[in-house]
Order: sequence, then structure tokens, then C-alpha cells
Amino acid sequence: MWSIWLMNGLCFINVAAIIEDRSLSNLAPLLLHFSSVLGPAWPIVLFTSENTLLNQSISFQRAVDEGRISLRSLPSDVHFENHRAVSELLTVPWFWEQLAPAGHVLLFQADSILCANSDKRVDDFLEYDFVGAPIEVPAQGNSGHGQGLNGGLSLRNRTMILDIVTKSSWKTEMDDGTISQEGCVTKKPCLKFEDQWFYHKMKETPGSRLPTKEVAATFAVETVWYDRPLGYHQVERWNADKMDQVAAWCPEYKMATTDLIVKHQKVATNIGQ
Repeated sequence: MWSIWLMNGLCFINVAAIIEDRSLSNLAPLLLHFSSVLGPAWPIVLFTSENTLLNQSISFQRAVDEGRISLRSLPSDVHFENHRAVSELLTVPWFWEQLAPAGHVLLFQADSILCANSDKRVDDFLEYDFVGAPIEVPAQGNSGHGQGLNGGLSLRNRTMILDIVTKSSWKTEMDDGTISQEGCVTKKPCLKFEDQWFYHKMKETPGSRLPTKEVAATFAVETVWYDRPLGYHQVERWNADKMDQVAAWCPEYKMATTDLIVKHQKVATNIGQ
């Protein structure tokens, strides 16, 4: 049975979400672009603090009034300064409970983009419990970035994610040494990042549905190249030598910021406790 997510009195099965409280000049245009590509069946929830640039955008306010975008306040003690902080927020029930009872959540960041030229839709990947850009795994040696799927532009089964964070604690595993503190240049999952931690947990979950590397690459590109994906995450960072191809296929990639969220903020460690 499908879950129904309610926003402004309207019913939806799934939802898109972004966490961002920087005053980014690209944020309103980016959210409006995502809304346009996703279509009316995918409302967007922005978790943020007060953002004056959004407040002055007439187009953004119209999208809010029409129910295409809604704003949720982050707890006052939530900020970001490093990758651990981001992982802490996404591996406790609080965030996923805010989006109940949506079936799937499209989680995206301000450094990601969906491509309007694509012949695929996010809905085409709903059969999977987690799909994102595949992470480069070395054929030999230890020259990759871990193993799994990147979370910066990802589609996730909210119920399964919530079940994982209810039964397991990423923070506890980090603190007690279960998760290695070593660098992520390895063939193994880099569990100190939330996306690879979730991927690893799902692989251990009976009945979980995860895409092949080839299918995941059609959804999004980061470190593993594919010519015509549905979207990109940090495309300029990882594919500087292919930007002419990216521009031809997805000219709107320029709307995505090249600034990393972890450079600007920090997060408290007691969320969800």
C-alpha cells in the first residue's frame, strides 16, 4: 500500500527534500528547476533557517503558495561544518520522521542537478530502495573512493531508512570504533559517510532492492562516468575533463553550486537523542 504525504492540503506519494541554510544565490533558481523537472507529483521540502534571498524571490514565493515547495525549520542547534556532521543528521530518526509517511524521498544538495534533456524520470527508479551515483571502486589496489552509492543526489525508501536508523546507530558505531576512521581510498564501503553506511546496511537487509552499478550510473554521475544520466552531483569536481559533454547534455548544471556545504556550517551531536 502506498503512503500518502500531505502538504498544503494536497496528497502525494513521494517527496523531494534538501537541507540548506546558506544564503546561496543559486538556491531559489535551483529549487524551481528541480520542481519543474520533477513535476507536480513531487513536492519539495526545504529544511532551512531564515534565508533572505529566498524571501525576495517572487517566483519562489509563488511556488510556496502553490504547494510545490514548503519550508521546514531546522532545530536551532543544527549547523554543519564537516562530513561527520552531515552524517549525524541523516542517521537519526528525526529527519526521516519529518517526511512521514512518504514512500520514497529524493534527497538532493545544492551541488546537484537534474537534467531536463533526460528521457528518464525519477519515478523510473522507484523499484529500488536506494539509488544514487555509483562510487568508483578500484579494479585493483586501493585507488577508489569506497563502495556504494552517493547520497548527494539520491532516491531512498524512507521506511527502510527509518527502520535502519531505529535499529542501528551510526554515531555509536563511529564512537566505539566499529566504523574505521581510516581514509576512504579503499575497495570496501567507507562507513564514516552516511550514504555508504546505509548502502552497507541495506546489503545486509533481506529483500532490499539495490541497483547495479550500470543502472545507478543512468540515475546520476559523480565519480563513475555515463554519457546521459538523469542527474549529476559535484560534476565539475569529478569530471573536469568532460565538461563540454556535460554542458551539451545538461546545460543547467551551471545552476548547481561548487561550494561544499561542510565549509560553512556545523552540526550539534545531540539530535535525535
